[in-house]
Amino acid sequence: MAGLEVLFASAAPAITCRQDALACFLHWEVVTHGYCGLGVGDQPGPNDKKSELLPAGWNNNKDLYVLRYEYKDGSRKLLVKAITVESSMILNVLEYGSQQVADLTLNLDDYIDAEHLGDFHRCDPLGPFVVGGEDLDPFGPRRGGMIVDPLRSGFPRALIDPSSGLPNRLPPGAVPPGARFDPFGPIGTSPPGPRPDRRGQ
Repeated sequence: MAGLEVLFASAAPAITCRQDALACFLHWEVVTHGYCGLGVGDQPGPNDKKSELLPAGWNNNKDLYVLRYEYKDGSRKLLVKAITVESSMILNVLEYGSQQVADLTLNLDDYIDAEHLGDFHRCDPLGPFVVGGEDLDPFGPRRGGMIVDPLRSGFPRALIDPSSGLPNRLPPGAVPPGARFDPFGPIGTSPPGPRPDRRGQ
């Protein structure tokens, strides 16, 4: 998301509501597709100039955002309108040359957290969403980092000889009970010599 943080930093003092934040993001999305902002309103104005930043007065009306864009080579122009209706934002995009129109409705609650309008970097929740703590602290309350662990899938698992593929057997305790272990060689091969656990077989 190159450029989004810079844009957010320049627009953050003016962002006071959810629709401001979403309009800022939509502006960045248009800019990343090769367009530059020209100004506000339906008609060209004396202060129009190409810029990747939001134009002055872009959020004077919290219920209706009207922004004009021009492609960097001047070949295409867009008129973008964002209308706020309760908890939704209706987007209308007009391409001047072809007169093609596109519409999209977004739910503000799905994209913007009103309590964190000034936070660019999202803070990940703690608790059950923290994974891998047991790898660092085996006595901690959290689970390990192997989210999809075939050995803990709930199905009966075959006993794997950790010494498979080795010329000699591993010493007792080399593999802790319940540990996830990848055998050194193909499963089913056994080292030569007597096996104490099989009574000399």
